[in-house]
Amino acid sequence: MTTRTEREVRNFNEAISRCRMPVFLVSSDGTQYNMKSADQNKAGMDRWIKDRNNEMEIFTCDLEDKMIMMSFLLNKAA
Repeated sequence: MTTRTEREVRNFNEAISRCRMPVFLVSSDGTQYNMKSADQNKAGMDRWIKDRNNEMEIFTCDLEDKMIMMSFLLNKAA
């Protein structure tokens, strides 16, 4: 079970904002959220915060964006 902190949410949004291309958050039921879209970001963040079993996945369309998101995940795990 994972608890999202305010800092973790802020760092996640900062990582997303540094990405050039769309960043997709995908739930275990296949629902996709384009985190670069304001409306979908809000819904995606709500779902991510409630995801206690770490079942959501992050997908990017660009190699540099993938590195940004990997850095976020590695720092989160540290």
